[in-house]
Amino acid sequence: MRIARNKITISVALVAALLLSSATVSAQLSTAPTNDWSRLNAVTAGSKLSVKLKSGKTVDGKLSGVSDTALSLTVKGKPVDVKREDVLSVYQIKKKSVAKATLIGLGVGAGAGLAIGLAGRSKDDLVNLNNPVTAGLTVLGAAAGALTGFLIGRSGGKRVLIYQAVQP
Repeated sequence: MRIARNKITISVALVAALLLSSATVSAQLSTAPTNDWSRLNAVTAGSKLSVKLKSGKTVDGKLSGVSDTALSLTVKGKPVDVKREDVLSVYQIKKKSVAKATLIGLGVGAGAGLAIGLAGRSKDDLVNLNNPVTAGLTVLGAAAGALTGFLIGRSGGKRVLIYQAVQP
């Protein structure tokens, strides 16, 4: 009985450590403040940008070039120049990591399946860890979690603030 509890405790601790280690802090583009226009020079051409204008409109496109006075984008195959004084903020749209989301989903699903499988056992069954129902629920939970994580990771993108104009 004591050995089973130790194995369960170790398993839960390992799943928790895996999930906590995958939480990362996203690095800033540079140490310059977000109101520094020169930060846009570090963005590679062809990157997806979302530019919010002071008029309230949003322009989404791919970066063509940056000058001291304007930002050049390609929007639906057509070149568009946006004046610096019209820009309120610029976000770079980055893809989410599908692999990371899938692995997190896999871990959460496996842990949930294991917990459900263990919760449904009687006290006498805890000594026997070879219960096929618990193993099956763990595998089903892992598969469902991995699929959910994959679908979440595949959808949308992450917006990273590159530039924000100084508000008067």
